[in-house]
Amino acid sequence: MRITSFAIFNQMTRALQDGMKKMSLYSERLSSGKKINKPSDDVYGMMNAMGYKVTLNEIDQYKKNIDNADSQLGLTETVMSSVGDILSRARELAVQGSTGTQTPANRASIAQEIASLRDEALRLSQTQFRDRYIFSGYKTDTTPFDASFNYQGDANEINVLIDRDSTIALNVTGDEAFSSGGETYFETLDNLYNALINDQTSIIQASITLIDNATGQVANVRADIGARMNSIEKLKSTHEDRDTALKTLLASTEDDDIAVTISELTKTQVSLESLRASGAKVMSQSLMDFLD
Repeated sequence: MRITSFAIFNQMTRALQDGMKKMSLYSERLSSGKKINKPSDDVYGMMNAMGYKVTLNEIDQYKKNIDNADSQLGLTETVMSSVGDILSRARELAVQGSTGTQTPANRASIAQEIASLRDEALRLSQTQFRDRYIFSGYKTDTTPFDASFNYQGDANEINVLIDRDSTIALNVTGDEAFSSGGETYFETLDNLYNALINDQTSIIQASITLIDNATGQVANVRADIGARMNSIEKLKSTHEDRDTALKTLLASTEDDDIAVTISELTKTQVSLESLRASGAKVMSQSLMDFLD
């Protein structure tokens, strides 16, 4: 059966179109570095890739939340460590001032240092992180304590999402961080100051117990902060592992093998050139047959 020129032309056209499609496919892969550039390339693979990307975005946000919480908790720990040092020094001074050998002048001198410690503790309570007071609960734009040592914040914890079903508080309220037994540390130190000025030995001695209680509260707060920081550090490591695993899966799903693509592109180019040459020859022969 003789093949007509029209049939030959159609076959050549289809072969050229198929070759050009392959050229376009491999060129797109080469320029993008991806083997999936549109759904028709691999519907199932694109669905998996989209799922991986959504999860990676979630993990990235969790990691940002963790970094933010870690920074604020770290700052809070530093502040509480300083408060602990203040209380430790205040206790030394209270013990020194409670002895019967101290003169009123000596106690007045000790009182001045207690006043400085009181003011420093109050200053520390006003610590800010990114222009927000960290000891005011939700009221981050409000100074935690006023000049009379009254708490101006609230009792709310600011929680952030660090995993799909897990949150953590990134703050400690001023009531928890700076008071013990219903009395702020500033009040305790202020009362000690007044007792030293007025030469009230019994009140000076009583303040030692109050300072010890305050020191214990600071230790509790620091222990809680440390536990939170350890928890988020472990979770951060887990997120890093998940991030790496998902990026590997994503790469294996959508990333192209450049070497293979270059090889296929070269083969397709050679094939097209051969096809064009063969097509020209065949079509020339067919035309001659037609003329004959």
